[in-house]
Amino acid sequence: MTRATAAAPDLATRRADGVRGVLARRWPAALGAVAAANGFALVARLPEPAQAWTSAWCVLLAAVVYLTWGTARGDLGDRRLLTAQTAAVLGFGAVALAAVAVEPAAARYVLAAGWLGHAAWDVAHHRLGRVVPRWYAETCLVADLVVAAALLTVGLG
Repeated sequence: MTRATAAAPDLATRRADGVRGVLARRWPAALGAVAAANGFALVARLPEPAQAWTSAWCVLLAAVVYLTWGTARGDLGDRRLLTAQTAAVLGFGAVALAAVAVEPAAARYVLAAGWLGHAAWDVAHHRLGRVVPRWYAETCLVADLVVAAALLTVGLG
């Protein structure tokens, strides 16, 4: 048996496993995209001021989820992680307040910045592997990016 014929079945297996393997490993990304699209479709039905309020408080809620989950997992016993999570809640709370304080036309940009900031926060948690499970950080990252892109392209309403 030559080296080429021995490698052929392995290559075929890798190709077949390639697409399925990617889909099996990236299910959190698909979940995040579907969740964001559904959430955006639901929020779009609300009156414009309610859309801004809803998205604003969801940005804050996303940070609170990390703080709560990290506490439940026992990861926030490290003072640095607890300080970072608390600062994130305060920062995303400031984004939420800023978004509801401005006109809806400007709120979409404030909110998009908040969602992009939270996407960066997701990347940090995914790399760290603490506070929230990696699959959750990946799901949230994709959802945040989809919502931010929708806000920047479609806007509120």
